[in-house]
Amino acid sequence: MRKPRVLVLARNYPNNAFPTLGLWTERLVAASRLVAEPTVVAPVPYAPPFVPLSSVRRFRAVERGSMRDGVSVHHPRVAAGPGQLLHAFDARLAYPFIRKAILDLHRVTPFDVIHAHFIYPEGVIASRLGAELGIPVVSSEHAMWRPWLDRHALVRRQVERALPRIARITAVSEALRASIVALYGDAVPVDVIPNVVDERVFVAPRADEARDPFHLLFVGLIRHVKGLDVLVRALGHLLPDIPELHLSVAGGSFYRAYERDAAAVRELVRALGVSDRVHFLGEVAPNDVAALMRRSAMLVVPSRRETFSLVTAEALASGTPVVATRCGGPEEILTEETGQLTEVDDAAALAIAIESMLNRSCDRAALRRYAVDRFGSAAAAERLGRLYERVTGLARPAGAPTGALPTESDQRRDGPRGPARSATAAGAT
Repeated sequence: MRKPRVLVLARNYPNNAFPTLGLWTERLVAASRLVAEPTVVAPVPYAPPFVPLSSVRRFRAVERGSMRDGVSVHHPRVAAGPGQLLHAFDARLAYPFIRKAILDLHRVTPFDVIHAHFIYPEGVIASRLGAELGIPVVSSEHAMWRPWLDRHALVRRQVERALPRIARITAVSEALRASIVALYGDAVPVDVIPNVVDERVFVAPRADEARDPFHLLFVGLIRHVKGLDVLVRALGHLLPDIPELHLSVAGGSFYRAYERDAAAVRELVRALGVSDRVHFLGEVAPNDVAALMRRSAMLVVPSRRETFSLVTAEALASGTPVVATRCGGPEEILTEETGQLTEVDDAAALAIAIESMLNRSCDRAALRRYAVDRFGSAAAAERLGRLYERVTGLARPAGAPTGALPTESDQRRDGPRGPARSATAAGAT
């Protein structure tokens, strides 16, 4: 018995120019190595040098191919337009370039399955290529389909044409699975495969790492949907009674379209007079995010919507409790023992939950065990192994998966495999 050969198609994937782009996808791919042989095609947008598209210009530094954690990653260039202007044509513009890249790879080593990430444009493209090559297609979803598909009728028609050619869809949470089923019923089976915590990066606190009992941490993109403004208002409620409190914001705006949201939050910080209590750290490397989590009293996730909330699981793996809103994913992760949930868009309620958590004591080792057992690499590999076995008919090799991903000491012993990376960056949640 052999491992299935999986072609992963994902625009959101780390590269030399954007090392934190789509780290959640890379973590799933890394976990899959226990049960599969993945190859990644991660297209990047391209426009001729004389076309003044600043969003595309930043991608010109991306290498065309690389090895990351033992996985071959290819970055074909695909035609792109400005921002979301040509959104309905993304799949058509990219298809010929992606098709050539995948056919060239398939001729050398035939694939058993195509695993796309996001239904559009990747899933739509993969459905066409799977039909041409005669191999099954899986599409993993990380974002809600509504109201997005309601706003883009042309995209919705492409998705609906693709669904019959997709063997299975995976959703990162039950909330996301239920939303897809509510929209399309049993048009295609939907499984739940959560995102993956990299337990090699998000480790248990060391004995010499002091925890600051008044340090609140936010990790993620500074976008309206992430609710940082609500957290800043909650901090304003708390400071009169707990003046020692301070908040670190690990993350940036990443895309230019989000810069307005970041500017609005900074203005709110100034207007509330809490500038000396809020520290904007910008984009932070994964290892440093993990260290921040270990040293903080708690992670706060004030989001208005989350399909999963990987940072919640990563904080728990670091031995740090979480206060989060009931915004989708967090309520499927947190329990009474691991954190506290509160309502969306309610700064006063968030402040009460934070104060309550400050007064609680947590078993940090138990938090880590809970997160790693549910969301670590071995758990992900088991889920992916069942998925690939189901769609390809290839039985998993005996004993797979057998454990977690190689540790850093294993890597030194077995040879270079690239640096350990996290599915969280200052902005990938």
